[in-house]
Amino acid sequence: MTQDQIGQPLRRVEDERFLSGAGRYLDDESPAGVAHSAILYSPHAHAFIRNVDTSRALKTAEVLAVYTAADLKAGGLGKIVMRATVKNRDGSPMAKPTRPILADGRVRFVGDAVAFVVAESKAAARSAVELIDVEYETLPAAIDPLVALEAGAPQVWDDIEGNLCVDYAAGDPEAVEDAFASAAHITRLDMLNQRVSAVPLEPRGAIGEFNPKTEAFTLTTTTQNLHANRDQLAEVIFKVPIEHMRVRALDVGGGFGTKNSLYPEFPLVLFAARDLGRPVKWVADRSESFLTDNDGRAQWSRVELALDDENNFTGFRVTSVGDTGAYLTANGATIATLGTVRTIGGHYRIGARYFQSKVAFTNTAPTDAYRGAGRPEATYQIERIIDVAADELGVDRLELRRRNVLLPEDIPYDNGLGHTFDSGDFPEVLSRALSLSQWENQDARQDPLEGPLRGIGMCYWIAPTGGPPKEYAGLGFSSDGAVTLTVGSQSTGMSHETTLPQLVSTWLGIPYASVVYRQGDTSLTEFGGGHSGSRTLGMAGSAIRLVADRVIEKAKAIAAHLLEVAPADVRFADGKMVVAGTDRKVTMTEVIQASFDRSRLPGGFDAKLDEEEIYERPWISYPNGCHVAEVEVDPETGVVTLVAYYAVEDSGPVVNPMTAEGQVMGGVAQGVGQAVTEFVVHGQVDGQLLTGSLMDYCLPRADDLPDMQVRFFEDAPTTNNLLGIKGVGEAGCVGAPPAVVNAVLDAVRPFGVHHLDMPLTPEKLWRAMRAVELPMPARSGPSTDVQVAQ
Repeated sequence: MTQDQIGQPLRRVEDERFLSGAGRYLDDESPAGVAHSAILYSPHAHAFIRNVDTSRALKTAEVLAVYTAADLKAGGLGKIVMRATVKNRDGSPMAKPTRPILADGRVRFVGDAVAFVVAESKAAARSAVELIDVEYETLPAAIDPLVALEAGAPQVWDDIEGNLCVDYAAGDPEAVEDAFASAAHITRLDMLNQRVSAVPLEPRGAIGEFNPKTEAFTLTTTTQNLHANRDQLAEVIFKVPIEHMRVRALDVGGGFGTKNSLYPEFPLVLFAARDLGRPVKWVADRSESFLTDNDGRAQWSRVELALDDENNFTGFRVTSVGDTGAYLTANGATIATLGTVRTIGGHYRIGARYFQSKVAFTNTAPTDAYRGAGRPEATYQIERIIDVAADELGVDRLELRRRNVLLPEDIPYDNGLGHTFDSGDFPEVLSRALSLSQWENQDARQDPLEGPLRGIGMCYWIAPTGGPPKEYAGLGFSSDGAVTLTVGSQSTGMSHETTLPQLVSTWLGIPYASVVYRQGDTSLTEFGGGHSGSRTLGMAGSAIRLVADRVIEKAKAIAAHLLEVAPADVRFADGKMVVAGTDRKVTMTEVIQASFDRSRLPGGFDAKLDEEEIYERPWISYPNGCHVAEVEVDPETGVVTLVAYYAVEDSGPVVNPMTAEGQVMGGVAQGVGQAVTEFVVHGQVDGQLLTGSLMDYCLPRADDLPDMQVRFFEDAPTTNNLLGIKGVGEAGCVGAPPAVVNAVLDAVRPFGVHHLDMPLTPEKLWRAMRAVELPMPARSGPSTDVQVAQ
């Protein structure tokens, strides 16, 4: 295969090693002489540490060292900081406390790291943890973010009044107030985007190494953000030159945002490696992951929609409270603010929008980005309230969307919140989704007399991409014709190893098998944006495009010399350098090979074909789509069965339909989990994690998911990168929760159920269907009576 790889559904090349057991993950790596480690975690949500006695642990066989906050201070280590920032409504800076690597005098959540044990074996390290004696003085804890912001609530940080991290706002409050004052109808709804855990297949882990001769560190870890973590480790924590800090990743078994941030184990294994003169390894088990992984979502919102007497949307207002947990992560405080505001009100024509969000500190595990990072929350807000407004008004929910969605002639569209939608044909995407799902036949699907309750719901969404605005790509050439593609982004299972070489193969016209893919090592690339925000293919792809173009120009000079013509007479197409108007040609592979033979190069040509680029996008892109879910609800048990799912995605040009479809399906699975089963639960007084295992935290299984039908709309590419690609990695997580919840509530509408917060568990639905004083509803059709089920 040498050309036209773009658009081809190539099978993922990485799957051969993943499915055959040949993948290499962090726990497969054990450097010579490696020591093992374990962490002592706080059993209290909030407490002073009055004393830490490590003497018994240090006397245990095989134990090499036990470290506390005092040891890290003596070693000169800094603290973990949040580099992103958000401003308060009044322009003042947000509260940004630093996080100690090990708790220093105070613990702030169940799972806060208190001590670090290093031993010859993992078993010995874990046994020694049990022998550390800590004297705690427990304190009242703030667990619920709404309660944490109330007067008199326990203070997570003494110097941060009222537990308020930031009070953010965007939009035009006066215009929105005017719209509500003159509205013919106002719909209001309180809703929760519950705290969830990412549960990546591979738990977190880290291996630290130190070379005393070069005074250089090497961290091998399960991160999805190598360069940002390297920079903080070097500049803030160890205070060493960047070139003395190498961070690398092997195969990483899923990230979903929770592996973005710098965790305490990163500096801990490096510090211990330097201190002990040998590599140190730490790997979490699943319970530790549940306890200490950064969670996602955790946003409560009051949503209000104003409509005129023709059912046009005239005003939209959202007032939210986000939960950042006890400490700030890389993105924690930005999710409920900058991450959410981008999608407020969706792609609807709304007269005025206003968004206010307070972010609270609580005595719980920190939160961070989770697949979508604010966009699923905002999409849920607008898509749920449209369904509720349609019920209240007695109008069709589909027609209400059609009446208010932006039309192609409205593009570009300034949403009033700092975002201009540059491309899209939203009515066409909707039309295709309706056709795919046969929406018009929904009434025929319901047996009016018996069987489960049937419901259908949709989510009609737009969700801007995110992540850093720059990305690196480089091409290196070998004398055998092979091409090494090196990128700064980091795949944790998103098919980069397949799709990015498709671009190289197509643009250079070389065999696909000739492209060698490299990622995951800061020693390979000077810069990398990591993986986040559905950004990689558009960003890294644009960098590759620029690099490929420069390589082609160099190759033309070599080809012209080989063909004994002027460079201006050479044309490049389909992998061949052709003399214009003749059949004389050389292949790109032949040119690559010739570039290593000085006797075949033009005089004065001493450059290599190698090229590199750090591409910077002008602005983000705006993928969008329409998802439709069909469900059945058992009225006797409340069990939800997802029977069909359809998605039409406007993600711009699709490089590999198979991998893009897989991205959508994976995101849908996670979105279905949030809609129906998943919820991180803490004790509201003591802050204990009550969902600390897969016995208690319910993930969707394969048999919970139906066959999915996914289609792509490629006719409205973005203008905000060189390839027109919009992104698809988070589409499923954005579209699935509203689509599924709307479908379930459509099914139970005969019971007068107005709204229920996720997850829609069988017990919750069973109780809701019995909470309303109505006789068992007739099965001849849905009721328009809307009541709140308590």
